[in-house]
Amino acid sequence: MKSWQRYAGVFLLAVAGLVIQQSVWVLRLLDHGQPGSGFMPFGLGVILAVLAICLIATNLGPEDRQVPFWEPKAWLHPLLAIVITAAYVVVFDDIGAITSVVVLVTGWLLLVEHKGVVVSAATGLATGLVVYLVFDRFLQTPFPRGLLF
Repeated sequence: MKSWQRYAGVFLLAVAGLVIQQSVWVLRLLDHGQPGSGFMPFGLGVILAVLAICLIATNLGPEDRQVPFWEPKAWLHPLLAIVITAAYVVVFDDIGAITSVVVLVTGWLLLVEHKGVVVSAATGLATGLVVYLVFDRFLQTPFPRGLLF
């Protein structure tokens, strides 16, 4: 598994190099003293390069012990995640954006992550509050209205 992580790190490092090269040669980093069109891709390329180097560095050494790819009943968690996400997409317009985010986070923590009811409900409500404050009040993004908001 570590070798595949290293291969992915080398690939991402090459992509980062290409992004940096294109942002310097094709786009401009600075344009009349202001950030040019290549400034943001250059910064993102540098961040990707740093993360790729971290990925390579953390996966040096011998391979770990081989484990079976698919444990018995291991398909339940991915299937449950797909069902919860599909339910979120279906009810998003009907019950509203904020309410559906609360239900999604709470359901995900309860059913997929096996967290307690109090932790799941508190995290779901806190996430809904943050989404409401940031997107509805601060950014004034029009969300579908629903049951509560």
